[in-house]
Amino acid sequence: MGAGSSSPSRPLATLFGAEGEEGKRGPTLAGRLFAAPEDGWRLLLASPLRIEAFDGYSAQPIALEDAAVVKTIQDHIPFTACSMSEPQDAADIASGEASQTYLAVGCQDGAVLVFELNMGLVTGLLHELRSVPAEAAGDTADGATASDGGIGRTALSITVLRISGREALFAGSSGRCAYWNLRTGQLQREFSLPGAGDHAAVPSTLAAVHSGGREADAGGKLCLWVGMDTGSLAVFDVDSGELVRSFSCAGPEALVSLAHFPADGVVFALSAHRRVSVWDASTYACIQKYPAELMTCGADLSAMISASVKDPDLNLLMLAGVDGSLCVRRVSRRTDGKLNCVLLSFFELVSAEGAPITSLSYHEPTDTVVIGDAGCRVALLCKLKEQLGTSVQAQNEQRSAVRQASTPQRRDADAVGHQGSSAAESSEIAASPSGSQPPASPPAASPEQPSIAADAGIEASPPPAAPPPAPPEAERSPEATEEDLMPGGAPVSVGI
Repeated sequence: MGAGSSSPSRPLATLFGAEGEEGKRGPTLAGRLFAAPEDGWRLLLASPLRIEAFDGYSAQPIALEDAAVVKTIQDHIPFTACSMSEPQDAADIASGEASQTYLAVGCQDGAVLVFELNMGLVTGLLHELRSVPAEAAGDTADGATASDGGIGRTALSITVLRISGREALFAGSSGRCAYWNLRTGQLQREFSLPGAGDHAAVPSTLAAVHSGGREADAGGKLCLWVGMDTGSLAVFDVDSGELVRSFSCAGPEALVSLAHFPADGVVFALSAHRRVSVWDASTYACIQKYPAELMTCGADLSAMISASVKDPDLNLLMLAGVDGSLCVRRVSRRTDGKLNCVLLSFFELVSAEGAPITSLSYHEPTDTVVIGDAGCRVALLCKLKEQLGTSVQAQNEQRSAVRQASTPQRRDADAVGHQGSSAAESSEIAASPSGSQPPASPPAASPEQPSIAADAGIEASPPPAAPPPAPPEAERSPEATEEDLMPGGAPVSVGI
């Protein structure tokens, strides 16, 4: 079997990182599983004062062997942001077609360090990148501030990083974002963020979004979505560097996370740990708003990601709470353009000792959620699909029942045609933009059986395209209700 088989012969450890290490504790910036030699897995953990590798089965630390890497890390700590390449597919690794993988860490002094990863180990420094000239960065060492012509340390600090695809690296600091080619280390583009008066906006989260499809060659342009501490979103065309749109998200508080769903053409935005809003990736219209208490049973949110799983095919929204909980919801777009965000499972205390969760990632080859917390520890939630199985099976059974129930109605409607149409049917057809008959309404749901007909995808046709609106206003956005978030089957509540 090749390295990193999706079916490890022994179970993965569930907790990584040692307690009680004075001076080395802090929030987990990122954690990820990588394939290791001899059909194994390793976990890489990044925090403000260290980068560590662990054996995936024993959770024992693996020392960094490159002395130059160790010195570089010591010279640049504390780290303020981190991003890692997506894990390579096991088939690519076995065939030798896997691309190079990277670890990028942002520093308080404004540098971005890009390391090469080899089987989950940091093996060499590839680039030391800066969007601010080294001379200006050096002014901080002499006590210069922004007011006397220098650049303050806070303004230099890298606040967010995002590796996108195989070669793109985006970074943000006060008032600006930058885009580098990871392979060459060349700066490709700089983006000036819209500010509010004398205040320079600080980027807090990034997402690379293809407006017309999953990849750039699908017909859509690549845009950089930037969530800022001002509560606004800025959208840039990556190729031209042009600011395409800037708008208030859901209040003046800072954006915490962005989660992109390419298949549905939407971006979820988490604001102030308490509000989630959903935006159309092409028109920038607000589709829905959700308060945190509806999304996570009351807990404030600390992290949010999107993830796609296969067999069964699901698009998942994972929301982490400050109480160490994890909520998993199934996302799908309805025929009317709105979203279903259906609860699948709620997991209690998945982080070490219930610490606030600071990072999330999903590792598809092992079907594992990697959960980093504020105590510089990483927990693994293994066999996710098995834990979701009860509610997914119930939803699929109800979806099948809805399809079967709707088929006779559609056949009867087609046979009757316009001559037997009722006044209500005629008005529905007239309201349809294309003049065609809309899909038949699903049966009404009883209180004991929540309706998921909208999530069932009875009609696969997309909603009619709307012209790009003016910058949307949060107060005009539709509010979500309990019914919009109703589970389609009995949710699984699990304590770890």
